[in-house]
Amino acid sequence: MIRLVERLLRLPPGEGRRGLLLFTYLFLVVSSLVASKATRDALFLEHYGASQLPYADIAIALVVGIVISVYLRVGHRASVPTLHAGSLGVLATLSFTFWWLARDDGHSGPLVAMIYVWVGVMAALAPAQVWTLANFIVTTRGAKRIFGVIGSGAIAGGIAGGLATQWVVRRVGTENALVGVTAALAISAALVLMIWRDRPAGLAPDSAADVATANEGGLGRSLALV
Repeated sequence: MIRLVERLLRLPPGEGRRGLLLFTYLFLVVSSLVASKATRDALFLEHYGASQLPYADIAIALVVGIVISVYLRVGHRASVPTLHAGSLGVLATLSFTFWWLARDDGHSGPLVAMIYVWVGVMAALAPAQVWTLANFIVTTRGAKRIFGVIGSGAIAGGIAGGLATQWVVRRVGTENALVGVTAALAISAALVLMIWRDRPAGLAPDSAADVATANEGGLGRSLALV
């Protein structure tokens, strides 16, 4: 299958495999994001109403700033696969925890607010990590060949995530969509490690060193650059 794709797209050996893994990674991230957004919106509007949404969005902005600051600092000390797989593992653990609590406590106000903010953090972090990882393992010339294939994973993930969420909500309840999100994020963490092991020799280590240098100064320098 991979060899066929490589022949059709005229890809060098190995590039089709990396493209397929990154496609799957982005597919799972986007589908889990669509499912989690649908879940958080349904729970939030059921408990608070639309008039409280601006306050939730402000809370997301504040929490994302803190999370990214910590993420940048950890990035100075951790390798790329450890940072990416570890953050996905944390997101998957939180998803499972929120599902467990939502199943038992009847959607309390604080829990619903935490789920809403957690999804906002995941939306800011997880999709960007896919393209960051792609930059480490794909050359500039290779990006022109396979980034379109990788990007189609977002389209497919959006469709699949919406259909799966609709089916889950109708059959087993809104909060149970978080079980699928947990599984998708856990598989994504494993994919990160597979993709990193499959990287071209000599490409990723130099790039990681460059990123570590560019990130010096933490969140303040990053905001100043933006």
